[in-house]
Amino acid sequence: MNLSVMLNAYPDSMGGNLGETVEILKLPQMKNVFGSFYILPSIFHSDLDRGFSVIDYNLNKQFATQQDLDELIQMKIELKLDFVLNHASVLSNQFQDILKNGEKSQYKDFFINWNTFWDGNGEMTAQGYIQPQKELLEQMFFRKPGLPLLMVRMPDGKKVPYWNTFYQKTEYKIPTVQQIMQLTALQYAEAVWVYEKFSCAIQRGKQLGEIEFHKYPMEGKKVLDWMDQNCEYLGQMDLNIKSPLVWQFYEKTLETLSKYGAGIVRLDAFAYAPKTPGKKIF
Repeated sequence: MNLSVMLNAYPDSMGGNLGETVEILKLPQMKNVFGSFYILPSIFHSDLDRGFSVIDYNLNKQFATQQDLDELIQMKIELKLDFVLNHASVLSNQFQDILKNGEKSQYKDFFINWNTFWDGNGEMTAQGYIQPQKELLEQMFFRKPGLPLLMVRMPDGKKVPYWNTFYQKTEYKIPTVQQIMQLTALQYAEAVWVYEKFSCAIQRGKQLGEIEFHKYPMEGKKVLDWMDQNCEYLGQMDLNIKSPLVWQFYEKTLETLSKYGAGIVRLDAFAYAPKTPGKKIF
């Protein structure tokens, strides 16, 4: 068995893109130094976590081209690429379709609806998600404090919790003073007060439900509703491995990686994918 050194690098680690790394590896003094190259996943379309929040597996032309990959293969360097089994970006076509079409989306079961998963194994909270029974959570490993879920607004206004093991963020837009006037029929000076109230609260990290409007409670609620309707999500949403569409996605992804020339595929976060109430994740 012939052993060789594997280079591990992001596509922009040695220069601005993979092409510049290829040129370095072509140098005479680099000949036969590496037998394989693990190119980390910002080679794909992604948004967070240095590539591990994959939007789709098309090549990110900012960092890599098929020609770059072909040149590495021609240099007898085996390619190792990532396949993220557990999750996909909120910006993926599948999750964006859910945000657009809600229950009518063909992908509504592509990700894990927290309440569907825990149905019959906990109690519904006032916030709209099921709090699982304590004994069922004891064996389950979560990567962050609290329950791994993100409340997502559907087109009909309903909030649905989705399983979210890794990163999540909800970004709220603050309407302008003029937009507040249009939403509430407040006069300019009053709208300025409401705007400043919102701005200060958001900057301090308050959640929408924590903001109080003693002077203008009804107007404040209208602004809150507008912000809730126009919020944007970031995060990595867990895939539902019980969905046939997910397995079709897995198969298509492996085909894509194979066409890129991958000789090795690293299964990122695969151990988080199987989930059963009360059982150990992994």
